[in-house]
Amino acid sequence: MLFALVLLAPAAETATSPQFRIVHSRTGIELTLVQLADDLATKDIVYFGEQHENAAGHQAYAELAKLITDRRPDVVISMEMFERDTQGVVSDYLRGRIDEATFLQHSRPWKNYARDYRPLIELARARKLDVIAGNLPRPVAGKVASKEGSSSPFLPRRTTAPADRYRELFDEVMKGHPGADGAIDRMYQAQCAKDDAMAEGIADYLSANPHRQPLVIHCNGSFHSDYGLGTATRVAQRVPLAQQAIISMIAVPDMTKLDVAANQKKAHYLLFVPKPPTPAKAPMPKPVEAKPPAKK
Repeated sequence: MLFALVLLAPAAETATSPQFRIVHSRTGIELTLVQLADDLATKDIVYFGEQHENAAGHQAYAELAKLITDRRPDVVISMEMFERDTQGVVSDYLRGRIDEATFLQHSRPWKNYARDYRPLIELARARKLDVIAGNLPRPVAGKVASKEGSSSPFLPRRTTAPADRYRELFDEVMKGHPGADGAIDRMYQAQCAKDDAMAEGIADYLSANPHRQPLVIHCNGSFHSDYGLGTATRVAQRVPLAQQAIISMIAVPDMTKLDVAANQKKAHYLLFVPKPPTPAKAPMPKPVEAKPPAKK
């Protein structure tokens, strides 16, 4: 059985542990990055589901994006990491109307932008690709999650928060989350509003360019696209005939032991990456012993 081979066989012996391994989840066949790019180049929408802080995974995605654009030059990159109200700034930078310092000042990049997301932006800039700033602005999402609510123009035109499998997974993630008690419904509504905003951005771009057939690479946290839920479901509702492919980044402590079966239903392709070591806790300072008073 193919799964037995993938589950039990370690990676080829190398001087160092591999930085990533890719498995086709349905067949269990391990792929190279080039083979994955060949598969994805035939799709309409590809989801780069990520663990936000995993450097090895981001490096793999940056290389994969280059390989895809080599095969399909008409590519659009959609990103959770930039919010809808910064679209003009993002586009101005890509077209050379502002410099990088100005772009960074006004686009509110994530703290790990330089290491993890700059390669994608610079790829888009070099190859004159469009980038969709897809996410809901944080203050708007915060108001949706509060009792106040929001009527921001950056909200998606329609959004729903159904009690479905996505809600069940969301509840599992939010168990024990500080401040979740009594507010879980509103927090879920904000989560779904983000998904609908990102899906709407992709659908609107495709609708505005009917003469083209670009391949959309959408970058988001894996939760937004795992199991074909979240953003992926909402894109399918808006662009029902689009062929979608989902990759899920999975961090593991041992790259020679990949549990494909446990993750098989998450995505079409599984990108296994090393789990970063847990930061060591600083040792507790030893109590200072009181010195006895000096003898007179």
